[in-house]
Amino acid sequence: MTPRTSLILLLLACILLSTGCTQPFALENSTADSTAASAPQSVAKYKLTIAQPEDSARLVTMDTDVYNLGEVVEFVITNEKTSDLSCSNTPPAFVVRYQTGSGQWVTRMGGENTALGNTTRLKPGESTHPYRFVTTGWAPGRYRIVSDCGVSHEILLRALPSLTPAWTPCPPAGNTTPFIHINAVSDHYATEAFTISGTTSLAPGQELRYSIFAVSAGTTNITAAKMVSSSTLVSEGSCGTNTWYVEGVIEVPGDYFIGISDNGNTVSAVRRFTVLDAARPTVTATLMEQTKAPGITTG
Repeated sequence: MTPRTSLILLLLACILLSTGCTQPFALENSTADSTAASAPQSVAKYKLTIAQPEDSARLVTMDTDVYNLGEVVEFVITNEKTSDLSCSNTPPAFVVRYQTGSGQWVTRMGGENTALGNTTRLKPGESTHPYRFVTTGWAPGRYRIVSDCGVSHEILLRALPSLTPAWTPCPPAGNTTPFIHINAVSDHYATEAFTISGTTSLAPGQELRYSIFAVSAGTTNITAAKMVSSSTLVSEGSCGTNTWYVEGVIEVPGDYFIGISDNGNTVSAVRRFTVLDAARPTVTATLMEQTKAPGITTG
């Protein structure tokens, strides 16, 4: 070899080392896919499965069968058979079909009739490289991934409920007459704490005066001597309807009335309720007639 030839070979070696070599053909086991390259990694962090109509679905490995709209679907085809799995293209291709309300399957992504290319054969235990696609903008429902390797796998896309509560506009104001309403009062037992509540159109913070009267046994007469009075404040509600409540304890069973009004006694309401006898051991005794107000405490 002449010195000139040696110099030329040395220069060529330096050029190759400085610029690197390019490989115009994919390696035999490479299954590069443009869809997978452009999609981000799968973000599914849960495992949910659905019934599959075809046994070939087991050859499609996925994180989950249920995805939220906008998530990335990722899958790999693995030949779990004892013989080679033949795919029509190199790399293997796939389409995604969507099931309409009539039950028909229509193509959502990919070509309906994929042009045949070089056949890919997956030996037992071999897998394709991961495929990915993004579901942003898709409709919720059932989808089917169909590979040209003769396998398919169905998934569900679900829409998550909005985290922002729906705002309901207030209905148009009707009757503007001030009011106080008392909610139905369920029966409760003596010596147990009770709550009586209601609504009003009066402004939040306004004081309401209330009184509780006992009804004389065997009559409908209200005994004024058994009256207990106190006050409560109006709390803010919604759409102009505010709330109020009263808490307390009644120690003597019987029928009672509660009356409530504003300080000017221009707006008022009355409701009857019952206090039941508390469950106690049976005691044989002759009770004297009540001559004083029963024990009623409120606050």
